[in-house]
Amino acid sequence: MPSEMSIPRYDFYQTASELILALYVKGYDKVKDDVKIDIGNNSALIVLPAISPESQPSQITLSPLAGLLEAGSTYRILGTKIEFKLRKAGGLHWPGLLVDSSGSAGASQPLSMSTLTPNEVAAQEPLKAQQSASRERKNWDKIDIEEDEVDSSDPNAGGDAALQKFFSQLYSNSDDDTRRAMIKSFTESGGTTLSTDWSSIGKQTTPIRPPEGVEPKKF
Repeated sequence: MPSEMSIPRYDFYQTASELILALYVKGYDKVKDDVKIDIGNNSALIVLPAISPESQPSQITLSPLAGLLEAGSTYRILGTKIEFKLRKAGGLHWPGLLVDSSGSAGASQPLSMSTLTPNEVAAQEPLKAQQSASRERKNWDKIDIEEDEVDSSDPNAGGDAALQKFFSQLYSNSDDDTRRAMIKSFTESGGTTLSTDWSSIGKQTTPIRPPEGVEPKKF
């Protein structure tokens, strides 16, 4: 049986149709072919190989996550993190990826990480083969190019889709402090404020600022 490990540092934010998740694990860009990632409907599994004599193979699970959609979900492996764009059923809001003190996490169960035994590592080989076969579909660079082509050819492109793409690109191209500011301000304000200034956002709670005439409600 795998043994429990500390969960790596992570950030996330979400729109009406996506959850953007960054797992801060270093060095896996050099062994991309040995990283096994399976995103399915309602669950995701990440298997990380040992990258030093002191480290052990490990897996990170996100399951069950009600409303997670395999189609359209993507990821990319970078030097300091693994970034995910997880598609979700329209209109869903996941309140968190970790349970709170009452044991409730809304639609999500705890994000967990554990070590793997040699037999468990061997059992993941079919997943590696499946991942290799679908790698092209999960390539963010290719997907971004396809989105650009659609936008340039569609005279009606814009609205929510254009705004969502803008915020996704802004987050992807920002440094860690800017990303923390975006996540903190958006989460604390209930989606009514998005700030990139960590020097001010990091010092206080971001208030909810609904549009004029709208009364905020707690869920």
